Amino acid sequence: MFLSSTPYGQPLRPDDRLADRLSPEIALTLAAHEVETAEDLYECMATGATWFRAFTGIDAKRATELVRWMRDAGQAVGEVTERFFLPGKASEANDTNGTNDSADTREAGGAAREGAAAALRDGKVAAGFLNRPRGDAKSGTGVRRNAGTGSGAFLPAHPGIVPLERIVLPAELDGSEGLNRAPAFGCSLEARNDLEAIRTWLDARAGNPNTYANYRKEAERFLLWCLYERETPLSGIKAGDASKYLRWLEELGRRDERDFGERWKLPAAVWIGPKNATRDSSAWRPFNGPLGAASRRNALVVVRQLCNFLKKTGYLIFNPFDQVSPKVPLLKGEGAPQAFADRSLTDMQWREIADRLELLPEGLPRERMRLILMLGKSLGLRASEMLEARASWIVERRVGFSVRLAIEVLGKGSKVRRLPLNAEQRDIIESAFRARGLPGYAGCNPETPLLVNLGRGRNPHGPMSRSGLYRVLEAFFDRVADEIALERPGDAAKLRAASTHWLRHTFAVTALTKTSVNVVQAAMGHASVATTGRYLAPEEEEMSKALESIRTF
Repeated sequence: MFLSSTPYGQPLRPDDRLADRLSPEIALTLAAHEVETAEDLYECMATGATWFRAFTGIDAKRATELVRWMRDAGQAVGEVTERFFLPGKASEANDTNGTNDSADTREAGGAAREGAAAALRDGKVAAGFLNRPRGDAKSGTGVRRNAGTGSGAFLPAHPGIVPLERIVLPAELDGSEGLNRAPAFGCSLEARNDLEAIRTWLDARAGNPNTYANYRKEAERFLLWCLYERETPLSGIKAGDASKYLRWLEELGRRDERDFGERWKLPAAVWIGPKNATRDSSAWRPFNGPLGAASRRNALVVVRQLCNFLKKTGYLIFNPFDQVSPKVPLLKGEGAPQAFADRSLTDMQWREIADRLELLPEGLPRERMRLILMLGKSLGLRASEMLEARASWIVERRVGFSVRLAIEVLGKGSKVRRLPLNAEQRDIIESAFRARGLPGYAGCNPETPLLVNLGRGRNPHGPMSRSGLYRVLEAFFDRVADEIALERPGDAAKLRAASTHWLRHTFAVTALTKTSVNVVQAAMGHASVATTGRYLAPEEEEMSKALESIRTF
């Protein structure tokens, strides 16, 4: 198994990092799509049973196991219903693992988990790796079995995989006698070995902190690969080795661990670590996941520049990357259109939602639903942000020469983003408060939540729960779908698959037709503009217009 419902004896919480709970292979696949917490994963699953198709490396079997894990361990994250599973899989998922195992096997498994947990607490296992059997290790890899636990788990403990500033080159691999070293009399560098040559290049060519960080990252990755994968100094690398480096980058974090271990000297877990580990942390690794095409292209460009610099300054005889194609091939699925926009609602579907909303009886349920739809579709809030929203988030702020009403959203990483509120949005918030018998947001306790329960359940008047939010929205979308199923079955199917995150996607697609991608990035709280850019598909729009005029007969 690549996961455990309680790997360290704890249930899942919404903000639990998946890197701490899943195997590197799965966690890194999810992280490539910015799915990094239990909450993120739940929101993906809530989009429908086929959620996993956007993730290369997660098939139907693994998706079912992940959903089962979320159901069993993630009650605090949200309720997992039958619609989360593929048809016929919900009943299968009710069967727990190991029911046919012997008592001895179950006892050994329990001891293994306890031993792994103890190793983690003792600091013997880098955070972000789930201890699990991986077969026999090759000798000399620097990855050792945790003999004390009997778990069969391997611990990523290679002493040489460290940041550039901590690398100590052994004499036989320092490059002083590298096969590609040019004669010293023709070298303009004062570098005695490969490490000093890299540092000279960084000082000479990295003109700003961002460039320095990027160049250092790629140089240390390549140097470590030369030392511990090829067992050759950087100045001994040839063209064949250079092409192998690109193949290795393609396979790292993508291939099955056993298959990867058969093809390369060190297992992937030695190279891949948590995303935000600091350089002085024992959990640091050169990579935090598989590299996409753009990242592999960057690696090739930077390392080629490094070797070219060393050649031109007389340190190397030739650049081993000169004979490697500068084109980085796309792997399976990398050239496919992004699916973000497909998980959004069209104008026609939204009109059906609006019409159905007006048919609801007056009162708190209708006003709460109107508020949910507004927070998601008009402001792009995540489900967690909707649930955390408080009256104190509604503020007046000066914008230019006027004072504007805004909502200050506490988002991922405790980052605050300020979104302006128009008159319609202000009225929706006011109406929701008054439907609860409260004064407007300005007259309430600052900690009053925007979304609350309707006087039922274990916490009848408390903040709305995650599962409650999903259930309410799912039921509403299902009712809208029922109304249009006969006339427009396609739209009905989309509505049945929709979730809170579809509201956020709809906001992005709509906003990008009205303003720039940078403004939308800021409004959504995306760390990278590349994430926001996934909603754009201008070439598809152009193609659609062009092909629409071509007739078959």
